[in-house]
Amino acid sequence: MIKSWLRCGGLLAPPLAWALSTQLGQITPYLDCRQAVPWTAAFAGAFLVVSIAGVAASRATSTELVKSQRFVADAGFLIALAFVFALSLQGTATMLLDPCQR
Repeated sequence: MIKSWLRCGGLLAPPLAWALSTQLGQITPYLDCRQAVPWTAAFAGAFLVVSIAGVAASRATSTELVKSQRFVADAGFLIALAFVFALSLQGTATMLLDPCQR
């Protein structure tokens, strides 16, 4: 039962992490500017780790899968990689841009 949820980890965790990172990326620059603490970069890094865990979860399947289960695992892997790339770009942008400039 748990392995079937792990196979879907690439389909569930990275898009959710990206959505949360995008929403927090709209809110936390105000905190970054006021407190001089890089909360936006910290959240982006944490969500990047969650997304990478989704990639690992979708790859942690056995080779004895039915074709439909294998397709779900491979699709989850590819989707998770796309979201890892998006989150890495988002995290890079938060480190390069000054949150106090408007």
